[in-house]
Amino acid sequence: MASNYHQGSPGFSPSYSPYNTYHSSGQWESSPSPQYQQEFPSRPPSGRRTSKNSLQPLIQDYVPNPPYRGPSPSAFSQITTFVFSWWLCILSILVSVISLSLITILLLFLNNRTIPTLPLNIAVNTYISFFATTAKASMLFAVAESISQLKWLWFRQQRTLHDIQIFDDASRGPMGALRLVFKMRARRLAAIGGAVTVLSIVMEPFAQQVVAYRQREVVVGRASVGRALAYDAGLSLDTLGSGLLVGPEWGMKAAIYDGIFKPRGVQDLIPICPSGNCTFPLFESLAFCSTCLDVTEDVSVNNPPAYPNDLKGTQQISYTIPGNGIVSFSAVFEEGNLAKGPAFVSTTVLPADLPKQVLNVPNPLMALAVLQFPDVRQRIEDGNYFNSLPTAHECALYFCVNTYNVTVTNSVPNTTVVSSWTSDSGTPTVGGALVGMEGTVDAILEPPDDYSEKNQTYRIPAGSLANLKAWLNVSMQGSMNTSFSKVDRTQWVNDDIQALNKTSDWSGLFNALATAMSAYIRNSGNTDAVNEVGGMAYQNETYIHVQWIWMALPGGLVALSTVFLFATMVTSEKKKALAWKSS
Repeated sequence: MASNYHQGSPGFSPSYSPYNTYHSSGQWESSPSPQYQQEFPSRPPSGRRTSKNSLQPLIQDYVPNPPYRGPSPSAFSQITTFVFSWWLCILSILVSVISLSLITILLLFLNNRTIPTLPLNIAVNTYISFFATTAKASMLFAVAESISQLKWLWFRQQRTLHDIQIFDDASRGPMGALRLVFKMRARRLAAIGGAVTVLSIVMEPFAQQVVAYRQREVVVGRASVGRALAYDAGLSLDTLGSGLLVGPEWGMKAAIYDGIFKPRGVQDLIPICPSGNCTFPLFESLAFCSTCLDVTEDVSVNNPPAYPNDLKGTQQISYTIPGNGIVSFSAVFEEGNLAKGPAFVSTTVLPADLPKQVLNVPNPLMALAVLQFPDVRQRIEDGNYFNSLPTAHECALYFCVNTYNVTVTNSVPNTTVVSSWTSDSGTPTVGGALVGMEGTVDAILEPPDDYSEKNQTYRIPAGSLANLKAWLNVSMQGSMNTSFSKVDRTQWVNDDIQALNKTSDWSGLFNALATAMSAYIRNSGNTDAVNEVGGMAYQNETYIHVQWIWMALPGGLVALSTVFLFATMVTSEKKKALAWKSS
C-alpha cells in the first residue's frame, strides 16, 4: 500500500493516498485496512451524492502565519508591489495599444493617397496584418491571465471542481471562452473576458477591411481639339470664270470621298489626348449638317403610256417629286423589252425653293434628289418604269454651327452634337453674279436673335464656297444603267455614282459626309481659320481609402480588454487575493 512518510518531522503522521487514486476495484492484493476505509471512504457514508450545500471553498483567504507585526508598508511600496504582480499583463496591454496606434498613424498618413512604396517593399496590408496580429496576441495574453486570476476568486466560494476546467479552457481559446460566456450569462466579470476572446477571431479580418483601394481621375496634362471659325480654302472666284474648274482642295475632296465610299467608317476629329482619358468644355465650331427625307409615297410618273408593252425606241420618262421638282431621263425599248435604261438617277438641278419647302433648309450647299428603280426588269411586263414607282429621297447638305461635347475614355473618343443652328440668310449661289450674305460676296453665319454670344460669326469666303458648291453639284449628279442594258461601246462606271447606287441608308450617307467634312475643317493642320479648345487630360490612379468604421471592433476589443484587466486587478486587490493568475 502506497504511503508518504516524512522522516525527521516529529509528531508528523503518515498520509495515505485515496483508495481510487492508483487502484481500481478488484486490483488490491488484499482488502484495505479498516483505518484506511474510515479516513478515505470511496463514497459518501450515506450512499448519496454530495449536495451543493455541503461544498466547501477550495481557497481560503490568505492569513499570514504568524501574523505580520512589522511596520506598515508605504503607499508607494504597496502600489509598486501591486503593479509588479501584474507587470507582464500591463505590458501586454501597452503593446496592444501601441500596435493599434501604429496602425492608426499609418492609415492617417496613407488615407486618400496613392499606394506608396513602403520600407522593404512590403505591402500596406502586410504591415496592418503584422500590427493587428501583435495587438491580438498581446491582448489575449492579458485576457487569459485575467480569466485565470478570476478562477481563483471564483473558488473562494462554494463551487464544483468542474468549474476549474471551464476557466482553464476559457483561457486557452475561443471555444472554451464561449462556454464560459454561457456559464456566466454576463453576470460575472469573467464573461467579459470570454466575450473578448470569442470576438478576437474576427479582429484581423476587420483590420484588413479598413483599407480599400479605389480609382480616381487626376489631371496629368493638357488636351486639345480643333474648332473652326471659318472655312477658307484659299480659292479665288476667278477659277469659276476661267473654264477650268479645279474644285475644292485635296483634303476636302478626300473627306467627301470618305463619306461616300465608307460611310460607316467615318470618324469625327480625334482630339489630342496624351493620357487616353480627356474631357473638354462645350464649344462651338463651324460645321456641315445634313438632312434627308424619304419621299417615295409622294412621287408620281408624268404622262404614263396607255400600253407600255408596245413601247419602241427612245422614250423620255419623267417623275414629279415633292417641291415641284422634275427628274427626267431617257430609256430605249424594243419589242416588249427594256434595252437600255437607268437603275439609278440622281440630280442636283432642282427648284430653288425646293430645299426650304420640303427640307426646311433655305439655301443649302447642295440639294440632291435620288430615284432608285429596284423593280424594273428587262421584260416590260415583269416590271417597268410606269407600273412600279421608284424609291425616292431628297437630301441637303448645308453649313451650320454645332455645339460639341467631346470626351475621350480609354483612348476611345466620343463626339456628341449637343445643339446646332444655321443662318437663315442663306448660302451664296453659284453663277456669274455671286450673291453673298448681308450684301457681301462672302457667306457669314450669324447667330440667332435669342443666342447668347451674338458677337461670334462664322465666315466662308466666296471663292472657297463657290468651288465647293460647284464641284459637289457636278460630282453627285448622274445615272447608272441596269445590269442588262445594252451599250454600244466599253464604258467605265463613275465611281461616285456606283457607290451612291448601292446606298439604301441615305440619311446615314449624308450624315457621314457632314461628319467627314466637319472633321476636315476643324483640323488645325488644314486651315489657319482654326483654333484649339483646351481640355484636361486625366489618368486613373489607385489610391487608398480608409474605412474607419472597420477599426471600431479592433479598437473596442483592446479597450474592453484593458478595462477587463484593470477590473480584475482591482477586484483581486479588494479581496486581498494573491496574483496567482495562470500559476
